[in-house]
Amino acid sequence: MKYPLIAVAVVLLAITLTGCKGEGKPGQYPPSLYQERDSALSDAELEKNKQEAAGNKGN
Repeated sequence: MKYPLIAVAVVLLAITLTGCKGEGKPGQYPPSLYQERDSALSDAELEKNKQEAAGNKGN
């Protein structure tokens, strides 16, 4: 081989990239912004919390 260092680098890169297959760890990615969650507040609850916070700042 004319360039053994480049060949070794290519092999290592190929091994690294093939080692990244799989589903990943649970909780590795945050839930989608568009996914409805049980713990998510409704729009009415968010508005109520904003109004309460604005009322408490005046005191």
